[in-house]
Amino acid sequence: MKKFISGLLGILFVVLVVVGVFICTYVFNQPSRSGDSRELISGTWTDKDANITFEFSDEGDFTITRADDSSVIAKGWFKIQEDGGSGKIQLLVNPSDRDTTVDIGLRMKFFSTISYKNLSVPSEDEGDKVATCKFIFQNSDGVYSCERKDSDGSFYDGK
Repeated sequence: MKKFISGLLGILFVVLVVVGVFICTYVFNQPSRSGDSRELISGTWTDKDANITFEFSDEGDFTITRADDSSVIAKGWFKIQEDGGSGKIQLLVNPSDRDTTVDIGLRMKFFSTISYKNLSVPSEDEGDKVATCKFIFQNSDGVYSCERKDSDGSFYDGK
């Protein structure tokens, strides 16, 4: 009985170490914060028809909320895959800041992927036009046509 318990605890320890290393590698692998895609995606994107808001910060944090009452759907960290123009955003979702009633296509309880299509950002000479983008959750049926009104224009200032 003693060997069984020590063997079970040993297996549990190995599993926890492997999962911890996997999650820490994802979190602490600092993605580039200076890419063009990150500059274009950063900001608050809203789909009024679906009542959802995506907020991507310059620091790599994201928040998905309901637009009407600002209740949190998901919160965590993101990185953008800029290889070959894939148009994908990888999310690491904090499980304590997640609304389980909304399907965001989670894999392994922590990870989700959003594809972005039709990204259109107006240039400075286009005035007050809004940026538009379509976000599609992979492994889910969520498709959101979003607009961003509050652009700081830093992409065109060469900052």
